[in-house]
Amino acid sequence: MSKFNLATLPRRVVILAGAVVVALAGAAAFATLRVHRVDAGMAAHGSSPAQTESGDAGASGVDILLDLARQATREGRLVAPQGNNAYEYYLSVIQLEPNNATAQDALRETLPFASQEIERLINRRQLEEARREIALLRDYDPTNYTLIILGAKLDAQQQVVTAEDEARAEAMRRRNG
Repeated sequence: MSKFNLATLPRRVVILAGAVVVALAGAAAFATLRVHRVDAGMAAHGSSPAQTESGDAGASGVDILLDLARQATREGRLVAPQGNNAYEYYLSVIQLEPNNATAQDALRETLPFASQEIERLINRRQLEEARREIALLRDYDPTNYTLIILGAKLDAQQQVVTAEDEARAEAMRRRNG
C-alpha cells in the first residue's frame, strides 16, 4: 500500500483543502451559534435556518480567503512566502467563485507591486524564487506583457549566472592541473 505524501500534491490543492477545512469549521461554529439565535422573523418570511446556513457556509469560505488575502496584502506578503501570500489566497477565491469581483480587482491592482518584487528578486539573483513568483502571477494573467519581460530578464540573468559559474569552474580546473 502506498503512503500518502503531502509534498506530492500541487500547492493549490493543499491551500484549497486547508481553506475548505477552515471554512467548514467556521461554518459549523457559525451554524451552532445561529441555531441558538433563530428569531421569529425567519419563520414569518418562510425561510428555515437550514436554508440560511447552507448559503452562509459557501460564502464564509470565500470570505475567510478574502480576509486572509487582505491581511497578507497589508503585511506585504503579495507573492511570498509560498502558501501564505495574497496572490495564492485570491487565486483560491477565483477557483471557488470565478467571477468574484473583489478577488479579480485585487489581483489586477496588486500585479504592478508584485512585479516590482519579482524584479528585485531577479536583481538579487534569487532566481528560483523569482521563477516561482512569475509562475504564480501567470496563473492569473498568462499574457501580461510585464510578466513576459520579467520572464525574459530572468532567463538572461540565469544565463549570466551560468556563464559565471562555468568561468569559475574553468579557472579552478586551470589552477588544479
